[in-house]
Amino acid sequence: MRFDPFRMLVRLEKKRPALARFLAMVFLSFVSPFNARLRARMVRWDDNNCVIFLKRRRGVKNHVGTIHAGALFTLGETCAGLVIIRNFPFEGFRPLMSSVRVDYSKQARDDVTGAAHVGPETIGAMREALAGGEVPSVEIVTEISDGTGLPIAAVTTVWQIKPWQKVRSPSS
Repeated sequence: MRFDPFRMLVRLEKKRPALARFLAMVFLSFVSPFNARLRARMVRWDDNNCVIFLKRRRGVKNHVGTIHAGALFTLGETCAGLVIIRNFPFEGFRPLMSSVRVDYSKQARDDVTGAAHVGPETIGAMREALAGGEVPSVEIVTEISDGTGLPIAAVTTVWQIKPWQKVRSPSS
C-alpha cells in the first residue's frame, strides 16, 4: 500500500488528537468496510494502547437486545489491529490475524469499551525479529467491559506481521 492514511494521522495527532482519532475510524471504515457497521468511537490510540467505545444501538444488537457477539468480536479485533497498524504501518507491512479466541463473561446490556495493550518490549522484539528476516507473531488480549467496569468479554487475537515483499500475490 503506497499511501498509508494511518501514518498521516499519527502526525496529525500531535496537533489535533480528537480529530486524528475520529479520522482513524473513518479511514478504517474504508480500508476494512466491515468495521463501518460498528460506528465505534476511538477514545485512545498510542504506540501501546487502543481504546474504543461502542454504543449499544439497534445496528449492533442481537435477538435478545444485547450487543451481538460478532460486534464484540469485531471490537476486540479492531482494538488489537490498530495497535499493530500504529507500530507496523501499511506502507511497509501487512498485518494478518492468524487466530482468535473470544471468551464471553456476560451479556452486553449497555455500551461497552474495548482496550488492547501491547508492551514496548513486545513491539521491540517484533522489530528485532523483522530485522532478522523472521515473520513475528504476537498475541494480544482486548478486554471488553461495560460502563461500570464489569468484564463482558476477552478477545485474544494472534497477529502475523509480514513485510510486503514476503507477501505472496494471489497468483502465486
